[in-house]
Amino acid sequence: MRAVILADEKGVELRPLTVYTPKPMVPLLNRPCMEYTIELLKRYGITDIFVMLRYFPDQVRDYFGDGSQYGVSLSYWEEPFSFSNLLEHLGRGTDSSVADTILVIPGAALIDCDLEEALHDHRESRRAATMVVAEKETSTEEQQVWLHQDGHIIQIGQGLDGLEEAWGTIDTGLLLLEPESISTLLSSEEEIHPQELARALFRNGIPLGGYRLEGYWSGLRTLDEYRQAQFDMLDGQVNVHIAARQLVPGIYVEGDLRIDASVRLEGPILFGKGVHLEPGVSIEAYSILGRQTVVSEGAWLSQAIVWEHSFIGMHAEVTGGIVGSHVSLGDCAVLGENSVIGERCRVGRTVAVKPGVMVWPHKEIEEGAVVHTSIVHGRMRNRGLFAKSNISGGIVGVANVDITPEYVTRLAAAYASQLPAGSRIVLSACVHPFAQLLKHSVMTSLCSAGIDTVDIGVGFAPLLRYSVQSLSCEGGIHLQMSESISEKQISIQFVGADGLSISPERERKIAYAFTQDSFLRALRHLGQLHLEHGVLKTYAQALLQELDQAAIRSAQTTLLIESESRFLLDFLHPIFSELGIVSVNRTISEGVRIHQADLGVRLEKSGESLELFTHTGERLTQEQLERLQKVVCNQVSSTDHARFHPRYDAIFSLFSILDVLARERVSLAALLHSIGEEKIGEQRSVVIEAQKEA
Repeated sequence: MRAVILADEKGVELRPLTVYTPKPMVPLLNRPCMEYTIELLKRYGITDIFVMLRYFPDQVRDYFGDGSQYGVSLSYWEEPFSFSNLLEHLGRGTDSSVADTILVIPGAALIDCDLEEALHDHRESRRAATMVVAEKETSTEEQQVWLHQDGHIIQIGQGLDGLEEAWGTIDTGLLLLEPESISTLLSSEEEIHPQELARALFRNGIPLGGYRLEGYWSGLRTLDEYRQAQFDMLDGQVNVHIAARQLVPGIYVEGDLRIDASVRLEGPILFGKGVHLEPGVSIEAYSILGRQTVVSEGAWLSQAIVWEHSFIGMHAEVTGGIVGSHVSLGDCAVLGENSVIGERCRVGRTVAVKPGVMVWPHKEIEEGAVVHTSIVHGRMRNRGLFAKSNISGGIVGVANVDITPEYVTRLAAAYASQLPAGSRIVLSACVHPFAQLLKHSVMTSLCSAGIDTVDIGVGFAPLLRYSVQSLSCEGGIHLQMSESISEKQISIQFVGADGLSISPERERKIAYAFTQDSFLRALRHLGQLHLEHGVLKTYAQALLQELDQAAIRSAQTTLLIESESRFLLDFLHPIFSELGIVSVNRTISEGVRIHQADLGVRLEKSGESLELFTHTGERLTQEQLERLQKVVCNQVSSTDHARFHPRYDAIFSLFSILDVLARERVSLAALLHSIGEEKIGEQRSVVIEAQKEA
């Protein structure tokens, strides 16, 4: 027996999941549903299989190939060849007494049927065609099939009254055909649609018998059916192979899965290969997570179906919802029951998607939005490409979810389109491997656009700002991972020739080029790559030149310093030693007083901001810190001052404050008090005049 798999369904009823995915490729327990059809055929020795394609045919063909990995032979049939051509091909020149029976089976359904018993019933009754039907309730007449008690079908697709000897059943899409039925059908010269094959047989007077399926069948004709079919598979109600091992009964895992003791699991559930669960996650029964999915700290999933490569933010909740592939769900977002998020959507923080809402693919929902109705058109996005949530601006997103190597390649090309020919751009990234990886993607994209790049290696944002000016470059790009424990967020900062963040107008032009793909690659001149290894040393030397080193040494300051960046601490330690500063690397929570430090400082990873603490452990308010930075940094005499930007350079700010404390011979608390009473500039003038008189 040969088989024809109908893999031509568009799957409108499963939208938005099937907007860009043909229905046979919709996953059931992380595998395309057509894969279960192939396994069913193989189980009963049917290995010669034709696949009828129509919608997104390459997705099906590229995934299944020639079928050898399943132990079958797959041949594909698609437009411009019609289904009638395929039937003619299968039935051509055969003798009905010896020719193969042909099984037509849907590729977009979940079927557990004894095909051997169905074939036996078909041949015993000597029918030309047999329709496999199921005793299952249906709300549409289109699916109804009326089966007489003697086994023949008396009506398809509409109600039937007044005949007690008939059973109301539904069409499963399975048909067993003999070559003579195909010949009769083709002689009618009627154009045959695959989904209308049984009705075409019935219309043309071909005797059509019915075989009542005793196993499991689901046509996946609604999103509810799609969910329920997978719940039934997890419950063992369907005779299919679950391609995963059981850690404990009901907990299925593809590959390896490391689980923190704080993670709570309630089976039955399935985890795809490469799933990552962070501490405090709760996964309740009938949840299915696709491959490479990340579930962040404190998230809660119940009866949730999540497709592959998706990201669930911290403390997000998905209850009875479906999340498509490559979706990013922000922290504290909530998806209501029966909601569906299409592939490659971006759902912001604290978004609430109400029950039953459908969001079509490639949509972006702004932070804090409450979504009451389905989103089919538009983007529902208000914020631009560049974030304004921090003083340094830039682009911020989830690493390898929002911001990927492909993303930054396009972004760098858009940036290059706004630069003069022959420009040089400085590149730097923090020590994190992913930030370094993205830097190389930026580099190759800029060079391919004809822009020269200067790679200063591992660095921090103030170093980039200094280097752009000292190397006389047109601008710079710095990539920095966030300070959160999980390190999911990454920022991309763009700097102009003056070392400051680029203007809003430049941001707007880059964003427009990025969204419109309006940029060109260089055809003749490729950019050159330059490596600069000495920028850290140059920056340190320039910083020391700004300071009264003798005064700082004589002050013999003890500093308690905290930073998550080992790189920053390693950079600062030699400078502290040079200036005679005793630095204690501890957390501020351990106490400035305990370590008898003169002051404490907490440095942000990027080196752009800091927090200060007096010798008593009192933390400076943001207002106090800004006033101190403004006043103190202006008091530092400068030969190279323009290359430092105190507002964005916490290292320069720190040493400027240490310099003034040493010159004034006062504590940080006393300096703050003096600023509160009068301008520090006036006070310094009095001190200087007194020193002159002495």
